[in-house]
Amino acid sequence: MRRHKNRGCGYGCGCHSCRTQPIVCPPMYRFHDTFTQREVPFVHPIVNVNRQNVVNVPRHYFTESETTVPGRNIYADPYDPGFGKPGFGKPGCGDSGFFRGRHY
Repeated sequence: MRRHKNRGCGYGCGCHSCRTQPIVCPPMYRFHDTFTQREVPFVHPIVNVNRQNVVNVPRHYFTESETTVPGRNIYADPYDPGFGKPGFGKPGCGDSGFFRGRHY
């Protein structure tokens, strides 16, 4: 058998020393994924709160009282056609004529 000068490996000459041993690589994985749905329950509790709010609304009440106070003095003018007019205290107008002609 003849040997190669280049260390005798991998040249395919058919000799025993030139036969190569196979190199086994680590396996490659190909994934073909499929998916299946599965329901997961999520519970959301809700609390209903009824609130009663107080709103202040003004309501006005009025009280009444009465008092009598002295006013000013008013004198009748004899020349005024009002109270001092002659004939104001005539009989038949609800007056007996007692104050006729008198000044007070």
